[in-house]
Amino acid sequence: MSLQQFPAVVPVPRPLPAPQADEPPRLTARTLEGLEWVLARELAAVGAIDPRIGRRTIEFSAPPGREKETLYRAVLESRTAIRVLEPLGRFPVTSPESLHAAVGSIDWREQLRVSDTLRVDAAIHDTFLTHSLYAAQVVKDAIVDQLRTPSGRRPGVELRGATLRLGLHLVGDTATVFRDAAGKSLHQRGWRTGEVEAPLSEVLAAGILAIAGWIPGEPLLDPMCGSGTFVIEAATAAAGIAPGLLRARRKGHGFFRFRDCDRDLAARLVAELEARVVTPAGVFQASDLDPRAVAATRSCAEAAGVAAAITVGQGHFEAVRPAERHGLVVANPPYGERLALPRAGALFRRIGDWLVHHCGGWRAAILAPDTAAAGHIGLRPTHRVPLANGPIACRLLELEIRPRPVGGAPSGAGVAATMPAPADPAPAPPSPGVGPRAGVPRRGGGRAVEEQIGDFRRRLAKRSKHLAKWARRVGTDAYRVYDRDIPEIPLVIDHYAGWLHAAEYERPHERSEIEHDVWLERMVEAAAAEIGVPHERTFLKIRRRQREGGQYDKVDARQTLVDVTEGGLRFQVNLSDYLDTGLFLDHRTTRALVGAEADGKRMLNLFCYTGAFSVHAAAGGATSTTSVDLSNTYLDWTRTNLALNGFKDAGRHRTLRDDARAFLEHRARRGEPPFDLVVVDPPTFSRSARTEVPWDVERDHAALLGLVARNLTPGGIVYFSTNFRRFHLAEEAIANDFTLREITSRTIPEDFRNERIHRAWRLVRR
Repeated sequence: MSLQQFPAVVPVPRPLPAPQADEPPRLTARTLEGLEWVLARELAAVGAIDPRIGRRTIEFSAPPGREKETLYRAVLESRTAIRVLEPLGRFPVTSPESLHAAVGSIDWREQLRVSDTLRVDAAIHDTFLTHSLYAAQVVKDAIVDQLRTPSGRRPGVELRGATLRLGLHLVGDTATVFRDAAGKSLHQRGWRTGEVEAPLSEVLAAGILAIAGWIPGEPLLDPMCGSGTFVIEAATAAAGIAPGLLRARRKGHGFFRFRDCDRDLAARLVAELEARVVTPAGVFQASDLDPRAVAATRSCAEAAGVAAAITVGQGHFEAVRPAERHGLVVANPPYGERLALPRAGALFRRIGDWLVHHCGGWRAAILAPDTAAAGHIGLRPTHRVPLANGPIACRLLELEIRPRPVGGAPSGAGVAATMPAPADPAPAPPSPGVGPRAGVPRRGGGRAVEEQIGDFRRRLAKRSKHLAKWARRVGTDAYRVYDRDIPEIPLVIDHYAGWLHAAEYERPHERSEIEHDVWLERMVEAAAAEIGVPHERTFLKIRRRQREGGQYDKVDARQTLVDVTEGGLRFQVNLSDYLDTGLFLDHRTTRALVGAEADGKRMLNLFCYTGAFSVHAAAGGATSTTSVDLSNTYLDWTRTNLALNGFKDAGRHRTLRDDARAFLEHRARRGEPPFDLVVVDPPTFSRSARTEVPWDVERDHAALLGLVARNLTPGGIVYFSTNFRRFHLAEEAIANDFTLREITSRTIPEDFRNERIHRAWRLVRR
């Protein structure tokens, strides 16, 4: 089979003009943006005539005498329609009252019984109403008012599974009322049985296959199959299984419930569709790294009746090898909700490398976010087709991976690649979850990445096995697994209750930016595979040298919140939005010391961050805790952590927004009762709009501790710590107020191999 060509891309249609009240309404089909011309061809195939193609909308007519047949066939046989709407009337309207009267002029007794249920969806534009829900309510009131019996019985409203689903389109002064011939979205084929993260819409999958020019008989490969939408859509098409057939068998389409349904016609059409079903011919190959996705694909394929035609494997896409010499690779890689867009660039580069080195002779249709990340695929697309995957603007990248004679030099990035056609499928790479990549970057002539990954995984295996046992023994599920143990892999890997949080400490290297992104992704992938964490539960942050308290900078907005345990207490961490997660793991032992000394004491937590020290003190029996910070975000977080552990008494456990120095000065002047226990764990440097002078721990700690002494009972205890490596404690300046003892060695936990992670002192008020 020769390499099939991609069809030409059809221009995006303009929105249809606003309807006129005297213009008779026509059958209307809705689809996703970018699939309009595909849907128009499908409607023509079932008998539609005179189509008007607009943005996400096709208006069409039916041949005289075949109106119901065309409508039913559109519902049963279209793969890219979301809804098929049958008009019930079009009216000039100028007010809610006239809309009510117009809807009431339809004889609803032909549509509904009193015992039936109803749903109305409204779309309004440039009209006298400003809220679509109110417009829908007017329509429902008009119908119910007509059908209400003297005893007060009336049709009920049902959001799911309503007997009759109506659509109101109110544009300007023209209202059109439709009934939905499908009843619910046509993307629901009836075979989806499992759930995976961000499943691809069946309508979008079918549209992509059509845009790419796939026809039954061409081998199809999806190396990131999710729940198998692409291969199942293709296999059902090859088997002649109409997209609406499974629902039709259960009479699950809306028109089966219509009082005027032509049941003989419907039965004849369903029988005709049943007669078309054959054993699908062709190769349908699917794979995914997530075993849950593999199970979902198999379950969905079984429900769709095509399980025998689809080969499903589990593994990394880089280990997948096409089973044929030519065909179509189609993929919806993770991005957006499943993978932060900054990390998607590395993934797309790896996809491009895999296509070049293992898919010569194939075409590829890759759904990519409409961002710079997709450009890193390194291949020049034949076409870039605008599409939307839910709320994410995308491009379908159509690529031709042309074969070339064995022995030629690899193509450069940015051109249509040519590589040898594959022979027998290659074996999977030796490291699970990490595939081979040609042109592996090296660090200054050092070792290849595969060698680094091998050492990295062996180190992780040893440490994670030991630390998992240790963590169970000490009662925590949040701990550090790897701490820059191998100098050429300067990563920190933390485990949070089944999630992985990785941070890179930037160092010089000789990789290009995209090569380094790929290197980082492969290291995080290797860590996830070794520790046993799904890749979608990993987060990667980059820590750069800076002076101004970078751990507080927001880097994302997804709010991936996870509850973890420590010493029988619960804490909420945010793995996505900040460089730090909200729980400093290196202070675990220090928090335990504070908790052990808190019984019967009044405790103050300065620079409280998310209040972990306050929670430990409260659990240790403190009579009260006061948590002070300038950030409302962290004070809210502190209250959350206190509440998670049952400390909801705001009078006993106060949270105050204030500068630490100003709080202590004002409190001392007012002569308020002193504290017995104080925790001071300040940032190295911070600047706030509420303070004229920025905080510098080296410069300001002595003065702060002096203020603490004025607010502390004799014999009161201060735990002071800092992460500033070049810090020098001003012992002479604080000697008059405190006796002090450095306790750093006691406070470095077992999971921290970096003994310079912090320094800590226990100060006692003279």
